[in-house]
Amino acid sequence: MAKNLVAAVALTALLAFFIASAPCTLSQAPPETASAEAHRARAAELEKKGAIDAAIDEYIAALEIDPTAINVHHHLGKLLEKQGEREDAFDEYKAAAELMEKSGQLRTLAGHTQPVRAVAFTMNGATVATASDDGTVKFWDVPTGALKLTLTLNAQIKALALSADGNLLAAGCGDGIVRLAGAGTGIPIADLKGHTKPVVTVAFAPDAKTVAGGSKDGSVILWDVASQQARLKLEGHLFGVAAVAFSPEGNTLASSSFDVRLWDPQTGELQRTLTRQSTTITALTFSRDGKWLVTGSEDKTAKIWDVKTGEVKHTFASRDFPISAVAISPDNRLLATGGWENTVRLYDIQAGELVWTLPAHTAMIGALAFSPDGRLLATASNDTTAKLWAISTSGNPL
Repeated sequence: MAKNLVAAVALTALLAFFIASAPCTLSQAPPETASAEAHRARAAELEKKGAIDAAIDEYIAALEIDPTAINVHHHLGKLLEKQGEREDAFDEYKAAAELMEKSGQLRTLAGHTQPVRAVAFTMNGATVATASDDGTVKFWDVPTGALKLTLTLNAQIKALALSADGNLLAAGCGDGIVRLAGAGTGIPIADLKGHTKPVVTVAFAPDAKTVAGGSKDGSVILWDVASQQARLKLEGHLFGVAAVAFSPEGNTLASSSFDVRLWDPQTGELQRTLTRQSTTITALTFSRDGKWLVTGSEDKTAKIWDVKTGEVKHTFASRDFPISAVAISPDNRLLATGGWENTVRLYDIQAGELVWTLPAHTAMIGALAFSPDGRLLATASNDTTAKLWAISTSGNPL
């Protein structure tokens, strides 16, 4: 009996020990993780105080414990770039990008055999289209990255636009023709002619009744989609047209060359010239609310213009490389730029701060597009690939 009593007491004590200690054990992080967190916290505090060298040391210490921390690699890269150590900074940015690919936050769309010149999402965000010098337009399933459809055209494709209703695509081609086709079927509809040099930019009006093409011949032609006839030719740029975009209301068409011009797409009347400069404004896009026009330029800057006043609201410098692509998130919070650096830079517009640097490609980035919900950014590059990047509204990886 005594032995049974002793055993019962011992068992009760053992159970009490586990019950008491279990919550504490479950709530505690592994020592290694806790130590890495401590280094990250100290690094953040030191960074706020301006002690950059000490912060760098703490981030390095955190990565020695946990080398899979994407944010730590990126923060370390930002600090190293601030210190002028660009090569080391990009080693960290690339490490973050590789981890993002492994985790599925960054996905590569491979299948083109020549530079990818354009990328565009369907309005529901379920499909993304890419266009290439290899003469094909490819449609990809966004959730899986699977190839859904390939449309083959008989020319190099320099630009791509999808109509808002999802029924049509327009491809600007190297032979000076804009080719219309069914977006869902790939069935050719019409060849829109009138340009004498490559068409490097195309855009649909919001109602899909008009398509605009800009060419290296220095002009913009507007075609009526129903009749497939040219109804306006806009001239005045002294050099080739690099980009065109309709405002969300459809009452303004912007075009760029060495200047940016705003036109009435119904009458062809020039409404305003925003800027003239000695380098090409290579890219432009309107914000979803139509209040801003975003431009990217070979002068290594991206600018956000107030459409109503013509004033520059924000300027973002890309440091050492020309910008060839810009995109603004649907909520107007984030600006994405890409170009000859082979890298995407993501900025918080209101704060005026660079929030993320992604060396996504091995060649120039020529096109960018946010998904309709703003949670994905698509990139297109001369390295023959496109990529899908899952981002949060703050710019950090999901």
